[in-house]
Amino acid sequence: MNKPGYRFHLVNIECMPGSANFNIIMELDESIQALLPYLASYLGRCTYRHGEEVINYMDRGHILAIYPERLTITDVRGTIEAESLCREYFQKITHVRSNCEDIEPVFEKRLTLTVLDILRALPKTNCGECGAITCTEFAAKVHRGNEAITRCAPLMVARRNHQELFHKLQSNGYDI
Repeated sequence: MNKPGYRFHLVNIECMPGSANFNIIMELDESIQALLPYLASYLGRCTYRHGEEVINYMDRGHILAIYPERLTITDVRGTIEAESLCREYFQKITHVRSNCEDIEPVFEKRLTLTVLDILRALPKTNCGECGAITCTEFAAKVHRGNEAITRCAPLMVARRNHQELFHKLQSNGYDI
């Protein structure tokens, strides 16, 4: 499907032949190679090493890989969701292109966090106050960006003891 500035198509998820979901391949009309350090800064919560020409990003359960000429987005339900995601990410690229003088680019590797890093800081009581059944589930939701760490009430009570975690989360673009 062609849109101004990009075109996209859906492909079957090869490793899951029975899946009803698809992956998106979104081809850009213009290279965004020079924008990658700015886009990595703007997105936060991503993995980017300057010079490797790819940003990896998890957003609402979708894994994105952003290359200079294309984006790939996993696990979409169909054309309507694909159109929405492509439009959203093209708008983010356009925003970064228009505002890169106000964005501090990323030229070095950021501290990275894993689900286990987040889980280690949680009280591991499985209290459910955050809405998740287990602390492991909650840590995974925080890592994917689906939940803010502040939803963990026991952690917030002892916030002073977890400043390193909050610093890492914040420096990686997570909501605090």
